[in-house]
Amino acid sequence: MRFTISKNIGRVDQLIRLSISLSMIYFGFINLGLIDDEFSATLIGIFGSLNLIVALVQFCPLYAAVGINTYCQSSSKN
Repeated sequence: MRFTISKNIGRVDQLIRLSISLSMIYFGFINLGLIDDEFSATLIGIFGSLNLIVALVQFCPLYAAVGINTYCQSSSKN
């Protein structure tokens, strides 16, 4: 049995997720001066890391459960 994941995140959605997730990782793990609570900073860093994985894989399980698909396949005809 082969399991395939169909992409459901488009390019614009991916770029937005990448920028948000990188900033969350920065403020959660690197720049600890902005967030005083260590637990909250760690949670923000973890959510940023998970969002980065989702952006790189271009598959969001929440989008799949709700039925949202922003991925647009380009159909090139010769």
